[in-house]
Amino acid sequence: MLAKLPPNLSLLGILLPIFISPTRGHSSAAHELSHSSHNPLCAPLSFTLTATASHIFLASPPDPSNKTEILDTINQSWDGTVVANGNHTVNGTFTLKAIYCRPSHKSKNEGVLQILLHGATYNKTMWSGYGFGYPYDWQSYATSPSQGYHTLALDRLSHGENDPRDLDPLNDVQMPLQTELLHQLISVIKTQPNTKTTFPKTNPLGRTFSKIALVGHSLGSYLSVALARSYPLDASALVLTGYSSRQNTLHVRSAPWASAPSVYPDRFPSDKYLHNLEYLTIATLEGREKGFYDNATDAAGRSYDPELARTDYEYSDAVTLGEVVSLGDWGVGAEEFEGPVLVATGQRDFVMCNPPEEDCVKRLWETGKTFPRARRYEVWSPRETGHDLTLSYSAGETLERVHEFLGREV
Repeated sequence: MLAKLPPNLSLLGILLPIFISPTRGHSSAAHELSHSSHNPLCAPLSFTLTATASHIFLASPPDPSNKTEILDTINQSWDGTVVANGNHTVNGTFTLKAIYCRPSHKSKNEGVLQILLHGATYNKTMWSGYGFGYPYDWQSYATSPSQGYHTLALDRLSHGENDPRDLDPLNDVQMPLQTELLHQLISVIKTQPNTKTTFPKTNPLGRTFSKIALVGHSLGSYLSVALARSYPLDASALVLTGYSSRQNTLHVRSAPWASAPSVYPDRFPSDKYLHNLEYLTIATLEGREKGFYDNATDAAGRSYDPELARTDYEYSDAVTLGEVVSLGDWGVGAEEFEGPVLVATGQRDFVMCNPPEEDCVKRLWETGKTFPRARRYEVWSPRETGHDLTLSYSAGETLERVHEFLGREV
């Protein structure tokens, strides 16, 4: 049964009905959600983008109908033992869905757009905090009168609202194409110097921005770094949450990975998702909490809201096998990027850090070496906070710290 949703729904009223299947007996909930709180300053939109990328072929690809072979391949990827056998070119025109939010009042940050990039097994709904309000709703905080940013929460290709039909999750949906699509999107919405301001039909925003701040979480942070490595002038700043230059693959590998249709059969049907078993997610609530939150308790109790974590699990998305096998250069930074970089990672993030906590902070500062030309590199590492720091009790501190950094450096 789905977790009971909190009464203070914000953007969730717009976004969440998409992920509720009437065949699971939730059609009435979807109807109620779609007519709950509606933020008139936020609107769904679509980008149509053409991109080309070079992807790897696996020497021994799994049988797409064999769950065991697929899980063996993903574990080989975490272990670094997966073997590639050449490359192939992927190209086409794709549609990416997003939620665009604008501030109610103009501010000094009027020309800055935050592009919000979700992590693996997530989609753009994570940035709304699943309707739990402050401090989990990043978009509301960023667009508030005190901050005045515009935000664009983006679904990666084949995730969230994006149509996965005809996309091979192993060969088509890899990180190079995700990177090229992000570059094409920025080329449409970023003001180009010494040119007349135009708004091509491919720009649904109806305006451009002089500065782009990439705000990523986990795999979204990896995507931000990949973009800055290939196109160092695209972004004005990088905010990398749930990130370090070293991933704890043993911890990631130990999670209860499963083919998404095994966990959410109505959301990942074979008639919609080609090779649907190659969409992977975390099979259990316990596994998601252990992997993404901080299981440690103290006198005050848990460092996160268990109801939020349960809602997170119930509406989780997937990661494609292709995205995982194309992560071979994790930890390689962006040597030519000259803008400011903030790495924000919890001290109990078992995905990106290893306690004791002082060793985690040391690792985050060492990550700065992968951005040798960044004009500013800073670390924010809240205590008693796991991988999903924007969904933990310390999220308010993280919001303030990130926006203080952006206000000062961008």
